[in-house]
Amino acid sequence: MGKTQKMQKARKTRTGLHNRINRHLAGVLSLILACITLSGCGMGGPDAAGTGTDIQVYYITSDIDGLTPISSGIEAGSYDSTEALLGAVTDALATSPEATLRAPLRAENGFKTARIVDNQVVLDFNENLTSLDVIYRTLIMAAATRTITQINGIDAVSGTIEGAPMLDSAGMVIGPMSADAYVDNAGLQINAEERTQLTLYFANETGDGLVKVNRTVVYSGNIPMDKLVMQQLINGPLEGENAHPVMNPSCKLINATTQDGTCYVNLDSTFLSPVDNISNDVAIYSIVDSLAELGTVNKVQFLIDSDSDVMFREAVSLNTQFDRNLDIVEE
Repeated sequence: MGKTQKMQKARKTRTGLHNRINRHLAGVLSLILACITLSGCGMGGPDAAGTGTDIQVYYITSDIDGLTPISSGIEAGSYDSTEALLGAVTDALATSPEATLRAPLRAENGFKTARIVDNQVVLDFNENLTSLDVIYRTLIMAAATRTITQINGIDAVSGTIEGAPMLDSAGMVIGPMSADAYVDNAGLQINAEERTQLTLYFANETGDGLVKVNRTVVYSGNIPMDKLVMQQLINGPLEGENAHPVMNPSCKLINATTQDGTCYVNLDSTFLSPVDNISNDVAIYSIVDSLAELGTVNKVQFLIDSDSDVMFREAVSLNTQFDRNLDIVEE
């Protein structure tokens, strides 16, 4: 069959950089960070510790799907030195105030020490951290960074494993991260209705190329934007969009989170099953290109049931980070 699709030419208007908003159990609103879920309940700024405002400590939600800030009662004026204040903050990060929240720096996660180097804090972990999946590790560092950088004079946080630099899934050193590395979209209310325009890429009629679809989506404000994109891709094209699905609609999104420009997409094994005549490149770059349209994503790392060392349909290794590819998009 011939390629009959025409692309819409209107450029979408973005509503800005959105981040994750998640529910705190017991109905407490939360802010989401870094490509990570936060509530709308007021967050101390970077210099909160220097103004007498108590530090907000970020904990990981029970489903390992986001962060929740909790008022700690820790005030900078109560401590004689930055080192002493850091000790109080890391103690708070090591102990959860509620059974339903996970403390990011608890011993089971491998946390050992925290030290100040110039205007940064270096967190050292043991090998226990490497046994956790990449999304959980990302949430740990995001929670620690968002919490610790509230201390006046501390601008960034980095991690080491037994003193060696922490590496990402591509084997690259993860440098110091500031709170700004985690995209923020504060102030949205749970279930508040939001409207945005997404650019999504689906398959063409023959399954060997992508077509671009501009779609207006009304969604609940607690959904992170990368998850919203993935949900729309799994749901498939709408009537009249002149496009074809790239994924089995029963495919389950386990999680998605973005750190420092890389979106980690965790899907169940249904994603590996062929869909009609869809080529491997079309299936992969439908996701990569759609997420890249958010403006906060430069690369995509796939995981299948939390494992990145997987071959996609016995042809493409997913143990890499995929860049945007518009070469297979129809003009």
